[in-house]
Amino acid sequence: MIAKGSRVLIPGKESTGTVLNVRDGFAEVSLDSQVSWHPIDDLTDISDRLMSRLIEGDVDNPLKFILATDAHRLMTKYGFDPYVLASSTKISIYPHQIDEVIWGLDNPRIMIADEVGLGKTIIAALIASEFKARGLADRVLYVVPKTLVLKWKEELQTRFDTEVVVLDGDYVKFNKDPFLANKYDYVTSMDFLKQENRRRLIRKMDLVVVDEAHKFKPDNERYDLGEILSDRATGMIFLTATPHDGKDENFLGRMKLLDPFVTDVSSTSHLWMRHRKEDVVDLDGKQVFPDRISTTVDTELTNDERRIHDMLDKYINERRAEARTSQNHGAVRFLSTILKKRATSSPYSLRNTLERRMKKLGIVKDQKTVDPDDMESEGDYEDRVEKYEYVWTGGDIEREKNSLSDMIKALDGIGKDSKLDKLMEFIKQVKSGDSEAKILLFTEYRDTVDYLESKLADKYCTGRIDGTMDILERKEAL
Repeated sequence: MIAKGSRVLIPGKESTGTVLNVRDGFAEVSLDSQVSWHPIDDLTDISDRLMSRLIEGDVDNPLKFILATDAHRLMTKYGFDPYVLASSTKISIYPHQIDEVIWGLDNPRIMIADEVGLGKTIIAALIASEFKARGLADRVLYVVPKTLVLKWKEELQTRFDTEVVVLDGDYVKFNKDPFLANKYDYVTSMDFLKQENRRRLIRKMDLVVVDEAHKFKPDNERYDLGEILSDRATGMIFLTATPHDGKDENFLGRMKLLDPFVTDVSSTSHLWMRHRKEDVVDLDGKQVFPDRISTTVDTELTNDERRIHDMLDKYINERRAEARTSQNHGAVRFLSTILKKRATSSPYSLRNTLERRMKKLGIVKDQKTVDPDDMESEGDYEDRVEKYEYVWTGGDIEREKNSLSDMIKALDGIGKDSKLDKLMEFIKQVKSGDSEAKILLFTEYRDTVDYLESKLADKYCTGRIDGTMDILERKEAL
């Protein structure tokens, strides 16, 4: 019986209508957004058709039914399930990363400050992928250090199936206004984009991800870039393992790029999250990273080694006494830091530094020092530091060269390297328990890497990675 709410077929119409009202043998029917009256006798009531088909055993193909319902489930899944892409990417996901992805989806202007090695890149890429899947981010920019551009490109393409374009000078040459595109995934160097003529190209975008965001410090060109990105981007994700460099003004400046209304450090807690390795567990609740055991190994210096350090102290004191201007004193402090760190690293590193200084002393008189965060890479920093190894400190150059010559001769006469002996003893001990054991040695200077490689290569199979190598060279070394 046709009544209000019945589903009916109308002669000559393919789709079904809904009865809105019944009166005097006529029915008011809504069909395809139009309402019209029809004789009830002309209408076919199909309200009970599904039940009739079920009673008669007229059912659809089960496989098609399963596929249809699964397709509907997947189509609607993004609206409420933040784990969709996390479960489909070619990576292993840890609970802390899932928590940060969920947090990032609800708060698109944040800083992820996890320790090194906890997958900040993966978290940022997952957030970006989720936004893209939901249609909320068609224009995405990744701003990273120069040495990491190719690494980011490879990670995004192989693990997240994101086709990424490197935004560099060659690309801009043929694409004069790259940010006008309706859809893009660009990865670019922070120092490429900070240039004024590049900054002018930046337009509105949906999401920007900044790796090593601690390089944004007030009153430098990178911070100027950060201000433009903050203004043009709807979502902004900072990544850094060193969120606070000890200066509240730098930290607060970075946080203001995410939220201009923060007033002090305590008001920024909603903007950033940090996990440590000891906090990380897998999906079964098991600790992922083994406990770290940090041990300081005391090394007894020989008389010859003590003499080198005494000569170095005397040399620095002489330079300090000769300094006359504030520039000279600044140069002495900087030189003192370099030489003491080199001496601590290895005798070979110190010798090379002293030799370079003696050869070029007085040639460079620019007293400007170097901030590690102003460098794009480890290689850039060491090259710049090397340049300032021979800045003039304001004293007698010939007298200083004689002191340098005396220290070089003393270094050449050292018959034993106590630190190297300790290292060789440690390696031998490890290898005696497991001949296949692999050992990682970290050092700050390439000179010391050269030195260790030359000393170890005769006994062991060695490889090296340093700041001058790009991602492909590093992968080949591994």
